[in-house]
Amino acid sequence: MSDTPAALPAPTAERIKEAERRRIAKDLHDELGSHLTALKMALAQLAGQLPADNATLLDQARHADGLIDGALDAMHDIIDDLHPAILDLGLQAALEWLARSFARDTSVPHHLHVDVADGELPPALLDAFQSVSLYRIAREALHNAGRHAAARNVDIWLRHDGRTLTLIIADDGVGLPQDAGTRAQSSGLRGMRERAMLAGATLELLPAENGGTQLRLTLPVLSTANLIK
Repeated sequence: MSDTPAALPAPTAERIKEAERRRIAKDLHDELGSHLTALKMALAQLAGQLPADNATLLDQARHADGLIDGALDAMHDIIDDLHPAILDLGLQAALEWLARSFARDTSVPHHLHVDVADGELPPALLDAFQSVSLYRIAREALHNAGRHAAARNVDIWLRHDGRTLTLIIADDGVGLPQDAGTRAQSSGLRGMRERAMLAGATLELLPAENGGTQLRLTLPVLSTANLIK
């Protein structure tokens, strides 16, 4: 029997929903994405045959091309909400991508620190539902740091000690107000707590050492041998 760590199983209904989201995301990418791309190529060929002196038709062709680009962007956003494609490379790779993306978009340094054996999380450590839950919690926390915290630095820690997976996101911003969890506009925070609970994890919001906010998520993991028993 293998002693490779494996995650606690997520609720069955949620696992089924996540599998369906992943299927829909793949269908959108493969079917709708290919059709929109083919339409964009056909429009480019048609635009190349338009009279160079017909500004009206050329403007309409450019406008139609922009509409297709907008549809492709919207499709990719929907796919990312359904099942982020980057997660197919694993949670660690997804967090690295998030850190780079938010650093680029906000001009605030985002640093990922990984403390796991061999530098890589075991592929079977988390199931698909738990991986996407942790990814979405991390994404929401980084959004909050960018929108509300006025942070100058954001640090992300991913730790696995063989028994517990810990995800920490800390910023050096203004910190959370004491009533943040009860405010009407704190739906994002409530959503993170719900995702953590369904994934079998515990989520805490704590003051950071530098005066900002620290989100700490802990997820117990078991060995496959223990699960078989």
